[in-house]
Amino acid sequence: MADVTQNFSQLLLTYGPGAMMDLPDNAVVVSGLQDWDYKGSNWKPVEEERLVALLKQQLGTKLSPTFSGLRHPPMFDEDRRDSNAPGVGARLFPGWFLVNEVPSNGTAVVPAAAAGNEKRRRMVEFSELDVTSGGKLSYTGTGSKIGVNPIRFVGACTRGHLQDIPWRYLTHRGKDQSCRKPLYWVERGVSSDPSDISVQCTCGASISMADLYKPQFLGKCDCHSPWLTPRRNANEQCNEDLRLLPRSATNTYFAQTVTVISLTKSNDALRQTIAENKTTIDGIRALPNFIVVLRTIPQLKDAFKDFSDDAILQALDSDDGSGASPNEHPHIAEFDMMATGAPVIGSDGTGSFFYGETLQKASLGLQPPWDAFLKNVVRVHRLREVTCLYGFTRLEPPPTPAESELDEIQLAVNGADLARNVEWLPAIEQLGEGIFLHVAPEFLKQWLEAKETVDKARLLREREQRDAARFNRPPKHRGIAYWALHSLSHAFMAELALECGYPLSSLKERIYSTGPAQADRFGILIYTSTAGGQGTLGGLSHMAERAAEMLTRATRRLALCSNDPICAEHSEGSEEYPLQGAACHACLLVPETSCEARNTRLDRGLLTPTVLGDGFPLLG
Repeated sequence: MADVTQNFSQLLLTYGPGAMMDLPDNAVVVSGLQDWDYKGSNWKPVEEERLVALLKQQLGTKLSPTFSGLRHPPMFDEDRRDSNAPGVGARLFPGWFLVNEVPSNGTAVVPAAAAGNEKRRRMVEFSELDVTSGGKLSYTGTGSKIGVNPIRFVGACTRGHLQDIPWRYLTHRGKDQSCRKPLYWVERGVSSDPSDISVQCTCGASISMADLYKPQFLGKCDCHSPWLTPRRNANEQCNEDLRLLPRSATNTYFAQTVTVISLTKSNDALRQTIAENKTTIDGIRALPNFIVVLRTIPQLKDAFKDFSDDAILQALDSDDGSGASPNEHPHIAEFDMMATGAPVIGSDGTGSFFYGETLQKASLGLQPPWDAFLKNVVRVHRLREVTCLYGFTRLEPPPTPAESELDEIQLAVNGADLARNVEWLPAIEQLGEGIFLHVAPEFLKQWLEAKETVDKARLLREREQRDAARFNRPPKHRGIAYWALHSLSHAFMAELALECGYPLSSLKERIYSTGPAQADRFGILIYTSTAGGQGTLGGLSHMAERAAEMLTRATRRLALCSNDPICAEHSEGSEEYPLQGAACHACLLVPETSCEARNTRLDRGLLTPTVLGDGFPLLG
């Protein structure tokens, strides 16, 4: 099988363990972490203490007792293209195939008689195929080699399990289960409607694809995980119904990830240097000649050359670990770091995780309402984003960490495993820049306490409950302040994309919004990040001085949408989309990669008056 390369973000978010992928010659499922082979090359750890502590606390027994932390995925090596090259394994899946039609002068493998425009193709299992040295599959049952294509449908459950459909059993349901005569995939017409597709046996038994879509028709899930070793645990049970899933559907894989912005542990350059090299330091700390060894390792020697031996030892002795509760939402420490009001946050040194400047408010020329709305604006010259993959689901998306209240994070842990024994988890680190808007709590509280806002907040809470009931999970209430700040964030991002040099799909957001019983933390971080240095070129961070101008233009555009009055009428929500207010692709929706909450909890009517003229908008 030929090598196929993916970048790190694709590997984590789209084609992680358990994801189905079509290669040029075969269909495969990406193997679990047990087949991510570094081939003796030095794997690179991803340093992020807060994230490791959070994962250990939240995932519990899903992780091995010897869990070692986060790693970069294996990196493609141009100089090693043989079997010893590092890489990620893949396994053939599904195990059923359709034999291609042969040319008119070839040997037919289907019955010659076909009614009208009926198209029939032989169904075969992998055991009936020949494999060439290049990994290509072919069927030779007729004496000549004929190509095959993997079948389009498989079975899956919401917990991520995956298996072949028992085609022979279902076709002979209620009939002779011992029949081993050839099966055929029969399509009538060109519509590809399930009622026009059937599986037929030459014994006369058949089943329509429309039947396979019926609830509970496929029975219960058998707990198959073809990307893991073993593929099924004898004691594993799953009470979910098996459902028909097209391999190319958009709901075949929903990655469960958690992302944090790395902190500057303190403004002390020595402590930050220790934090950035903690894994290496921990590995040699117990040595009696620790300082001597530290001074000989090239990576550490250069990083600590400006610090004395006594200073290093003293800083290590006073180190208190990550300093945050594992239950604490990562947003809290990030907000507290950026909202200090200090002129300089972090350091501008080589390898620094974070560097920002709080702009002088007087220099921004703020006009109402922004002079009261904004407490501070921070130009983020450099930030480091770490994203970790810890599981996945199919068919239905899991709740995101952004849906957790800001006082305590809750990760969705009912997804599929990445390995039978999770010794480590894959993660990527990306560098970027951004703008942080510290929203004045006094301004928001005045609006939150108004009767109109209280009434609207109650309605939003009911809509969040209705949405949770659709997916049979507890409701997540973020509050009306989150809805308003989230809507403003999308409008601000769209305006920034017109001038900062980055497309909208490259921008990301983090919304900081606390509930009524929590310390006041309100803010918006708009940032960009990439695996290289191109996320720190300054095009976005230098828009910070023009924040008020951009916000004014953004909110002015929200007053009227090209889809009004239809868009504005959705401010009260709908039965189908209870978390969608007055928001559409013409005004507030952004690319899915940019939004932390899958384009939900949005309503421009919370910010400015719409054509309907009702409500009590925040910036009205």
